[in-house]
Amino acid sequence: GFDDWPAPARPGVGWELPLMASERKAIEALAVRLRESAHPIGRTQLAVLLLAQVPADLLKAAVGRLHQMLRRDFVGMLPMEVATRILELLPVADIVRSCSLVSRRWRAVAMQACLWRRLFLRRGWRVDGSRWAFYHSLPRGVSPARVLLGSSALRVSGALGSQSSSSSSSPSTTPSSSPSPQLPRMPINWRMLYAEYARLEANWRLGRCRVDRWEAAHSESIYCLQFDRLNRLFSGSRDATVKVWHLADSPSQITPLATLRGHSGSVLTLQADDAELVTGSSDASVCVWSLLTLGVTHRLRHPDAVLSLRFNAKWLATACKDRVVRVWRRDKGYAEVFELRGHAVAVNAVHVFGDMAVSASGDRTLKVWDLERRACVLTLADHSRGVACLDCDGSYIVSGSSDRSIRIWSIKARRCERTILNAHADLVRTLAFDRAMDVIVSGSYDESIKIWRFSTGALIHKIKNVHTSRIFKLAFDRSRIVSCSHDRSIAVIDFASGLVHARLLI
Repeated sequence: GFDDWPAPARPGVGWELPLMASERKAIEALAVRLRESAHPIGRTQLAVLLLAQVPADLLKAAVGRLHQMLRRDFVGMLPMEVATRILELLPVADIVRSCSLVSRRWRAVAMQACLWRRLFLRRGWRVDGSRWAFYHSLPRGVSPARVLLGSSALRVSGALGSQSSSSSSSPSTTPSSSPSPQLPRMPINWRMLYAEYARLEANWRLGRCRVDRWEAAHSESIYCLQFDRLNRLFSGSRDATVKVWHLADSPSQITPLATLRGHSGSVLTLQADDAELVTGSSDASVCVWSLLTLGVTHRLRHPDAVLSLRFNAKWLATACKDRVVRVWRRDKGYAEVFELRGHAVAVNAVHVFGDMAVSASGDRTLKVWDLERRACVLTLADHSRGVACLDCDGSYIVSGSSDRSIRIWSIKARRCERTILNAHADLVRTLAFDRAMDVIVSGSYDESIKIWRFSTGALIHKIKNVHTSRIFKLAFDRSRIVSCSHDRSIAVIDFASGLVHARLLI
């Protein structure tokens, strides 16, 4: 940023002394001669000798002029693309609090969309492009719930599902639908989006949230739920029904879309993707529903109650009270099925990831299965009582038990890496985790929901007074936690209150 020789002064900005014309010409001639012949060190030494002959009052003015010569506005001199690359290396606080206040030119660079886009993506943050496009394509005044309540209750799922979209790794999303990330093609205020994302992370860290409850969402206890990027919320209850809701962005509210009746017993477990909903019941059956027609397309029989199920594009795995995990080939129309045997008592939870399944049982163990080989490849047994719930991302398993602990297992290391003892005061009934957020969320029969740091097991926040009875199931994404309970209510713990675009962040 420094030159060997000062650039010519701009008109009206130069530093002039009251000299005669002949003296000024002599000085200018000397300057030209020195510039062409003398070595830079020689010029420097000559300048020091000349300054030594200057009176003190004029020397002060000369030093002030030298300070101006040493200052270079690199942001103003460089092309915009280069200037933004330089500012990108600074801490965000310096860009906002310092750089944008220097001058209009600096502020223009500090507000560039390309700068904030790169800063946003450098943090590993992402935007759900298809969901952004869907919500911004709605006509003015038309709510997403109104679209979902059209001639086909969930028809919009097909339109949005056909676009390339970003799918979060959180448990509220569907493993079978995980297209590659794509940034929105429409203009985005990346600076505002960055600020909202930073605020959202701070809300999780500090426990700043708003809790909304919907009493009597079902007529009896609600055992299972899931919500997705379309804001569809599915809930299953002891009243033998499955309800579909639209979960609004802001303010938090739910709108009923459909009630599905196909089971004769309690709906204990469910999972949905863009096209299908799969439900399991105490009536010993699994129903596969089309979300286009809202009718049952397949009914899979079991010898006893179906306690848990999970699927991806290839496999459907069900955990049954008869101690057996059953696996259907979903990509072959559920025509092919086989059994995985190895647990001594009822299988309480199951999870599918790729060609791997993980099951948890009241026999205090977790088992990892290779579905192609149809064999157990790993048994994990550190819990002192039955394992009630689990979540898995392919590398790690997190489990909760009636021994009130939460354990974090490494599949590669084949061992328990961290244990949270006395995580709750009662059975840990439900949990989910997201390594990208570094968060575990757990719910218990002690009526509380807790947020833990995945990397350390430290408690981040305890949320009380969400439900008045046992918590059976929860799911979460980047902006909120949704839970259900024996008290027949659905609760939304919202960390994005007041953040306009938080639902589009993944």
